[in-house]
Amino acid sequence: MFITQNINKIFKLADAMYDVANVPAGYRYWYKKLLTFMLSIFEYEDLPESLPSRELELCLLLQGYATPFYDGEEIVCFPSSIFGFDKYYKPTMGTYGNPLIRSKRLYFQDLPGHKQNSVLMFNDELHTNIFYADINGGFNDLICRYARRLADIESTENIYTVKLRMTSAPVGGDNAVNQNIVSFIKKMIVGDMKNSVTDDAVLSSFRSVEMGNGMSKETLMSIQAARDKILEQFLREVGVKFQNSKKAQITEDESAADEQLLLVNPKNILKVREEGIDDFNKFFGTKAKVKLNPDIDRSNFFEGGAQNDQTV
Repeated sequence: MFITQNINKIFKLADAMYDVANVPAGYRYWYKKLLTFMLSIFEYEDLPESLPSRELELCLLLQGYATPFYDGEEIVCFPSSIFGFDKYYKPTMGTYGNPLIRSKRLYFQDLPGHKQNSVLMFNDELHTNIFYADINGGFNDLICRYARRLADIESTENIYTVKLRMTSAPVGGDNAVNQNIVSFIKKMIVGDMKNSVTDDAVLSSFRSVEMGNGMSKETLMSIQAARDKILEQFLREVGVKFQNSKKAQITEDESAADEQLLLVNPKNILKVREEGIDDFNKFFGTKAKVKLNPDIDRSNFFEGGAQNDQTV
């Protein structure tokens, strides 16, 4: 029984894998992959055991801010809402909801009748507003945009590779014919050329429609190159630099020009995190630290610490 259930799961996964137009599945894959990369940019030391760095970074990356607080015994951090803005539109209060700890009002400074019980940390220097207009100060929008672009390219590639095997599509006039056609196409998609052929007489009732495939094999290479370029653009946008390994040296002018291409500077984001950690330590009496992942720190390239093509 257990083996049968597992086999059925495998078949369902195979069906999903060969749904070549399944952009949502591709989006979910790339969203998780890009978010996982973003979670590796910074490293924390000496955080309280009750506060994993992953939870802190998820709030910073996806919300644009984090609000660590005492839950009564330990320091924790959950997704939250912030409000109660001062004259510079800096939030003074917040709230959260958690199935185990329930909800609580958070205060980021002493207010009439209330003592500060939480610290407000930001992801970047924009914080959460520009001239009193709410913004998403995290990287969720960035990740979503690139995940969708990569999913679209991947779906296009999958559709094209199937069309290389199937240049025309059968079309039926009733449900019985269509069911046989669906079975035929499923086998063709997975490359089952032998068993896709059937002598069922009902298939004599279909007609063939040309797929209009005017693309060449070079088009497939272009699609794959576009996918790599989009992924490279994402990495550049979050601060990754690509050096040509065939080039023996890079001048200071070339380095400065490459630096201008970076839309997100990890050092600037690190500065905001360091300010947040300082506030965190002052309030909670801890000695936590944050730093760039050595594999992400671009200065290592010039110091000889990173010698591969993809350096930051």
